Amino acid sequence: MTEKNKITTALSPDLNEILKKNKEQVKKSGQARLVLNKDQHNIARSALSPHALKVIDGLTKAGFKAYLVGGCIRDLLTGKSPKDFDVSTNATPEQVRRVFSNSRIIGRRFKIVHVVYGKDIIEVTTFRSSKQIPAKRQSDGSGMLVRDNVYGRNIQEDAERRDFTINAIYYDVKKNELLDFHGGLYDLCHGTIDIIGDPAVRYAEDPVRMIRALRFSAKLGFKMSRRTAAPIKEMGINLNQVSNARLFEEVNKLFLTGHGLESFKILNRYGVFEILFPGYRNFGNNPIVSEFIEYALASSDERFQQDKRNMPHFLYAVMLWSIFQERVFSLQQSNDSRITPISVRRIAERAFSEVIEEQNLVTAIPMSSYISMKNTWTLQLLLTDISEEDKCAALASKSYFRGAFDFFKLRSRFEPYLTRFVEFWQPYYNESSRQAELSKAKKEEKEQSRFSKKDKAVKARTGRDSSSGFESEDAAEKNDRLARARAWRISMNLEP
Repeated sequence: MTEKNKITTALSPDLNEILKKNKEQVKKSGQARLVLNKDQHNIARSALSPHALKVIDGLTKAGFKAYLVGGCIRDLLTGKSPKDFDVSTNATPEQVRRVFSNSRIIGRRFKIVHVVYGKDIIEVTTFRSSKQIPAKRQSDGSGMLVRDNVYGRNIQEDAERRDFTINAIYYDVKKNELLDFHGGLYDLCHGTIDIIGDPAVRYAEDPVRMIRALRFSAKLGFKMSRRTAAPIKEMGINLNQVSNARLFEEVNKLFLTGHGLESFKILNRYGVFEILFPGYRNFGNNPIVSEFIEYALASSDERFQQDKRNMPHFLYAVMLWSIFQERVFSLQQSNDSRITPISVRRIAERAFSEVIEEQNLVTAIPMSSYISMKNTWTLQLLLTDISEEDKCAALASKSYFRGAFDFFKLRSRFEPYLTRFVEFWQPYYNESSRQAELSKAKKEEKEQSRFSKKDKAVKARTGRDSSSGFESEDAAEKNDRLARARAWRISMNLEP
């Protein structure tokens, strides 16, 4: 079933003409209000996050307006279960903070509020406005926004500041109404990604919007409108102005969340992949390199559908492997003419450092991923040495053996000479996997016991369970939450 068919079943069938006229009016006027009542859509209250409802209820009781908006509404209308629920309100971040004791203001350049219920985070944003107030909205020389805290008076103003029409559909929980100001419902029904406002201006304000357009197209199977797609090839170079920490996060979203293969194809089509991975420019016309990446991404997409986690270090190991091999070959040629040649391992280490240093200019690879990548690639040299059984057993006991073997096995599909080594290591891999499952089961059992005791203690002390917010956090959980918040701020270029 296509996305379009799914959307058609989510809305009353007699709405097609209404949606079409609304979109035509948007094209003429820039904005046109459309309200769908409870008889015209099938969003059920039972499908909404109870914590999001609690946030909206709290804001409403405090005298503010609040709506669900964005991806959660898009997902509900397409018959999917949203992973995140975002709330938009006329309350300022400081006012939201006063309403909810279990909340924190995140960021300075673009302030938002995280209301925390255990592991569930409801993101609350204040209505934005397109008004130019220099002290609160600042751009650099290229037009990219570096500060944007101009608050709007209502959702009409807020809708203008959102990126794409399908992400600017609001849901009024109290009235059970959908509100659309930019023809987002029409575009959703027709599988179209359409940017709000002037595409060139909006891409200049935030070049990552180009990546988001391509990602939504890959993820949803939607087409981009002509005006949305047209500037990307020319303006893609603006992505070099975005912080490498933020681009690292965007690359993860592109390739690790179940639509990596489609992302790879569409990024190549618009010339954006080689901007994110500059070393790929030398291999763009090499079908074997493309097939290797495509096969790896298809496997990663399958893992995601099976609720298995995809790791950034493995993604980068795949994307940069051919670049690394070429660099090793080049260094070996130079090494042959040296009076005192260096070892193959040192050549590999030098090649690794050079490749990562160049990639870090675009995407800031964290140290943990850097180390895991290095271990993965180092083992590629060792897995072809099966002469000593003791050394093989020691190698298989390494914590990173299974990931390195997965990569080795992936390579064997394109380098047939590795097949006999794969067959040798497979029993070691199977045993390592079995031991890992046993260890995981024991850890989960221990964690369950710990949380059960903690829930009882918290309830006895406060009368509430441990999912109520920050009060229940231990030091490790607090540090983890704060670390994730800091990583998010850095990735969004929000740190001062």
